[in-house]
Amino acid sequence: MSVNSKINNAIKHIAPIQAGTYTPKDPKEIYIVFNYDSDPADHADDEPQHEIFYIQVHLFCPAGLNSLAKRRDIKQSLFAAGFTFPKYIDATDSDGQHHVFECQITAPAGGE
Repeated sequence: MSVNSKINNAIKHIAPIQAGTYTPKDPKEIYIVFNYDSDPADHADDEPQHEIFYIQVHLFCPAGLNSLAKRRDIKQSLFAAGFTFPKYIDATDSDGQHHVFECQITAPAGGE
């Protein structure tokens, strides 16, 4: 299963989700976007055997909405799906709530 599929399957029940960018139809829409980078790991016979994926999941919500339950659900759902327990960053600004969750997962090399 690809990293994209693992992320989607873990948190698609929380809000609409898209890799990269998402353009909401309504400025009050709740949605999730994600992105990731990877590094090769576990080199043997001059080739990496695994990749470590460094994932960022972004939850966007309108200002004033109580998003605590969704934030908790993202953390628990990612962890239950095999990701490391996410680090949390509040990147909220005057445009609305922006919650960032950073986690990792290891997969076989080329398994993106």
